[in-house]
Amino acid sequence: MALALVLAIFWGWQLTKVYRWFANPEELPPISNSGLEGILRDVYALRSRDTPGAKTPARSQSYLTDSLASMRDAALIINSDGRLVWCNDAAEYLLRISFEEEEGRPFSEVAPGKSLKRYMREENFQKPLRIKPGPAPEFCLQLEFSRFGVNDRLVFVKDVTEQDKLERMRRDFVGNVSHELRTPLTVIKGYIETLQSLMPESDARLQKSLGSMHVQTARMESLISDLLWLSRIESVEGERKDDQLDLVDLLAHLCDELKAAWPDREIELVTSSSLCVLGNAAELRSAISNLIVNALKYSEAPISVKWSDTVVGPELLVEDQGPGIDAKHIPRLTERFYRVDKSRSQATGGTGLGLAIVKHVAVSHDAKLFIDSELGQGSTFRLVFPNDRAVSCDVCSTENRRADSGQ
Repeated sequence: MALALVLAIFWGWQLTKVYRWFANPEELPPISNSGLEGILRDVYALRSRDTPGAKTPARSQSYLTDSLASMRDAALIINSDGRLVWCNDAAEYLLRISFEEEEGRPFSEVAPGKSLKRYMREENFQKPLRIKPGPAPEFCLQLEFSRFGVNDRLVFVKDVTEQDKLERMRRDFVGNVSHELRTPLTVIKGYIETLQSLMPESDARLQKSLGSMHVQTARMESLISDLLWLSRIESVEGERKDDQLDLVDLLAHLCDELKAAWPDREIELVTSSSLCVLGNAAELRSAISNLIVNALKYSEAPISVKWSDTVVGPELLVEDQGPGIDAKHIPRLTERFYRVDKSRSQATGGTGLGLAIVKHVAVSHDAKLFIDSELGQGSTFRLVFPNDRAVSCDVCSTENRRADSGQ
């Protein structure tokens, strides 16, 4: 009995030491030569690996910075306050800076630009950022942020001047060619309409030829308008879009207009959300119109348009009961001029740019486009906006009234 009491006191004392060690586990475990020694040493190793101030992570961080220092790609580390705490030689060369002089300065001043300040303030690092920090207008850098340590950020910097230049040349070429084609096409269309009015209706053969020419010039005119609009959207993709738009009102107007153009079709509008969206009115109107018109073209049955709240953010849904789309086509639907069925697309008079426009509008508004479809089961297009772009329409109305009154 006495021996049992002594053993109980001994193990109680040992457990007290273990509890104290758990509260402050920097030292080695307090028990040795016992059955618990191996277990406690394993716990010590795991705790050391997860402890922010432990020596092992410090060695790992040092090893990582040594590895980054030898990279050809430019890399920087900024702290939770957005200040520069480390960079490699490649970053010094690319940004034309000296780390000794810039250490501790805000990164938005090291690589100046309004877009970088806003980008770091919003902390939405899902997409890389392009900036033009130097005096040379063509010099362009791309920044990619990722987490490093507890609150630091690792920033990779790439020189994308040539890539940016090629993309700009492509946009300018498409925009300029489309603009130059518009004038002669307008003249041709005018002459065709004049000939149609002058030719006798009895000459059915010539009237049919002129009618076909008129349809194709109208289709060409629509294509050029879409190309110009797409080029404009791309050119302002990085600009801030913060107009406050009442989507309920916008959808109601759009549906009324489209019902007038498609009098024999039924559009069911359901608006269970009262949220407004921060964005560009013309771009959002264009994207939503394209989604609804697309559904009308490919479905004889009634279509459904819904504006609702979801966990991830407000969602616009356009659903049709058309022929559906094979899964292999869905990843390419937003490509320019991509057609699932060329003969059907030509019959509906589409330009092949509608979903490309929707995609670019979605990207410029930080939204995501989801396409769900099965053959014979119809299609559903969902445009989901992030929560930080949704505001109360009461706030919108108040601010709009203040703006109208000049306050």
